[in-house]
Amino acid sequence: MCHLTAYVCVHYDDQICNTNEGTTFFSNNTKTFMVNKVITFTQLLELVHQKLDIDPQQHIQHLHFRCPIFESGQRYMYTSFILRDDADVRKMFNIFYNNPSLPFVELFAIICLNNNPPDNQHSSTSNLEDLSDEYETCWVKNHDSDIDSSSRPEGSNLSPSHEPIFKRDW
Repeated sequence: MCHLTAYVCVHYDDQICNTNEGTTFFSNNTKTFMVNKVITFTQLLELVHQKLDIDPQQHIQHLHFRCPIFESGQRYMYTSFILRDDADVRKMFNIFYNNPSLPFVELFAIICLNNNPPDNQHSSTSNLEDLSDEYETCWVKNHDSDIDSSSRPEGSNLSPSHEPIFKRDW
């Protein structure tokens, strides 16, 4: 029996923004690795935790999937959805395999301390069955980072169309 695999690129320790392509993951920190299509949600979380070499005192609060929602010629538009269970992981791979021009599955890991999870939960675009045109933007800061992400929009090279819709202060 042949198992399908895919490369997964995980971004972390930076931000999710709206751009002219829809949802975009901005990060200088990425890891790319091969994943079997039949992986469960729990196995995916464990694998990401291992590949990112996350401190045992931290955990992955959310895994966002950058999902293509529209293709025009060679250009895709994207939204992002939080993966919550095995069904979402299966849908993620089905979407990926139905878009053969995508080079890899793109994820964004929100990492936080085990005793200090973000208290502002959001669900506007967290369900893969609700393919709406609302995009979610998070400013994310890893606890080990010295850069204050709350000051990033003004000091960064992002254009005005990249203003955050949703912001977390750590």
